[in-house]
Amino acid sequence: MAAPAPPQPLILNDASVSIDGAVLDCVTNHLELSPDTASVTITTLCGETDYPGATKWSLVLTLEQSFDVGATEEVLSGAVDGGVPVAFEIIPYKSQPVSATNPSYSGMVVPQPYSPINGDAMAESTIDIEWSLVGPPVKSIVPGP
Repeated sequence: MAAPAPPQPLILNDASVSIDGAVLDCVTNHLELSPDTASVTITTLCGETDYPGATKWSLVLTLEQSFDVGATEEVLSGAVDGGVPVAFEIIPYKSQPVSATNPSYSGMVVPQPYSPINGDAMAESTIDIEWSLVGPPVKSIVPGP
């Protein structure tokens, strides 16, 4: 029996991220879907026991600021100004169809105010956002339309 091929690590050089239908690939520097599970500690006469509590998910991005049409500022400020959750989608390999080896992750995020200008002299201005998801992200292995 032949040995299975070694797993291929995901290198984020072909990923795609969109917010409210706008693709932000060319201004995305950091991309993360992050769970945070709170612990619940129960104290009895026999001691303390920690149990997992609710899990909250966040979309964490570092974006290069751009005032171009359809870029960072227009997308983020439009999402915040709308005052309602907006859709997001992440695809690890945008050049490949969504599949079991290239799942998409999507859901709804709650836009929050952000710092529109942030950086040092002679350096790029970046925006760090950490927006809460309405629920857990949805993983899909089925190609879209």
